[in-house]
Amino acid sequence: MEKQLHWVKEAFSRQVVIMDGDRAVGGMQRDLLVRDVDAWLNDVHVFFDVRGFLIHSVTIHDKNANDHILGRIDFEGFGGAVVHLETGETYRWHRENFMMHTWSLVADNAAQTGQEIIHYDRTRLFLADEGNIELVTEMPNAEMLILTGLFVRNYFLRRRKIAAT
Repeated sequence: MEKQLHWVKEAFSRQVVIMDGDRAVGGMQRDLLVRDVDAWLNDVHVFFDVRGFLIHSVTIHDKNANDHILGRIDFEGFGGAVVHLETGETYRWHRENFMMHTWSLVADNAAQTGQEIIHYDRTRLFLADEGNIELVTEMPNAEMLILTGLFVRNYFLRRRKIAAT
């Protein structure tokens, strides 16, 4: 897997496209009026199942393995999130500034506590969002974690927009 990817979300679109150079290698799709997100990167296809009314919980399903549960996302106050995988691994989603121009996924395991695994950035263009994804540390479940970090950022942006209206 490439260590540097690029993501693009066109204005008014519910789809994010993930690029490796000029080639689309993944994406995320959310249907109108639905909180759930379908996402894929290379051969990995996951489904983020959002449940709850005021307090949401998200279950991550592997669409390639008959909807096997890969893990869950727990949201914390003040815009944080923790990703718990069924393998016992834990990762913390961390935004580096209020506007979410940069954010990262950090290992929260005994051997790697505090180690940045994936780094994201965003450049706001007129009528589009786009940015870069850098895989800092190689790992077997990198594609799923890349999608999870991008999902959490988009989740918080949707919540912010809903609160503003």
